[in-house]
Amino acid sequence: MPATDSANAATRAILDAALVEFERHGFRRVALDDVARRAGVSRTTIYRRFANKDDLVAAVIERENAVLFTDIAAELTRAAKPANYYVEAFTQSILMFRRHRVLNQMMTEEPAMVLDLARRHYGAAIERMADALRVIFPAGFADRIGAAAVDDLAATILRYAAVVLLLPSAEPLDTPDELRAFAERHFVPSLPTALRAVPV
Repeated sequence: MPATDSANAATRAILDAALVEFERHGFRRVALDDVARRAGVSRTTIYRRFANKDDLVAAVIERENAVLFTDIAAELTRAAKPANYYVEAFTQSILMFRRHRVLNQMMTEEPAMVLDLARRHYGAAIERMADALRVIFPAGFADRIGAAAVDDLAATILRYAAVVLLLPSAEPLDTPDELRAFAERHFVPSLPTALRAVPV
C-alpha cells in the first residue's frame, strides 16, 4: 500500500474510532488514549494528524457534517416536489441532524462547543449547505438567483436551524409539520425579499 493510502487509512481509522468513543462516552470524557486503542494506532500517530483533542473533535464533526449535508440533498432529491423548497430544506436539515446521534448529542450536551465550532467553521458549513441547495433546487434555479443568494439562503437556514436545535421553544418543534409551520412563520419571512419574490 502506498504511503499516502496508508496515511489516509490511518486517519479514517482514527476518525471512525473517535466517532464511536464520542457517541458512547461523550465528548469531554474521551481521552486520546481511548481513541488510539480503538483505532489500533499509537498516540503519536494521532498527534501527527491532529494537534490536540479539540482538533480531532473538529475533524470528526467536519466529516460528519459533510456526510449529513450530502444526505440532506439526496433525501430532498428523492422526495416528491415540496410545496416550498425553502421550507422543506429547512425542515429536513433539522430532522436529519436530530437523527445523527453524535451531532445531536453534541447539541444537547455541549452547546458551548457547538458555538465555538460554529465560529471556526461557519464558512465551510455555509459552503456545504449551498452545495446541497444547488442539488435539490429545480434545474437552473440556482443560476437564476445567483451564487450570493444561494449562500444567503444557506446562511439563513443554518442560523435558524441553530435557533431550533440549541434554544428552548414555547411551541412544540418535534414533528415535520411543526417544523414546517415554524419555517413558514419565522424562517421564510426572514429571507431577503429577492429570494421570497422568486417562485421555487
